Amino acid sequence: MRFVLAIIGFCILGGCGIAAKVESRSDYQQSADNYKACLAANAATPQNCEGLRLAMETDERKYNAMSAGITPGAQRNATVTILNR
Repeated sequence: MRFVLAIIGFCILGGCGIAAKVESRSDYQQSADNYKACLAANAATPQNCEGLRLAMETDERKYNAMSAGITPGAQRNATVTILNR
């Protein structure tokens, strides 16, 4: 019985990460769409869209960070220190 409850618990918690990734992707896509629409409306003055560009880049970083945490092998860095003896 404990084993079944543990499996159910892991599945529920694992789903939270996937839902967060989907949400971050959706946020990024919405930000990108807003920025593109602003650029289309302000072709002569793209500086009017600077706030939307910054929001899009922030959402992109969040999405990339979420993807790296869930996708095996994606964007992982490691620091290795080798000591000479």
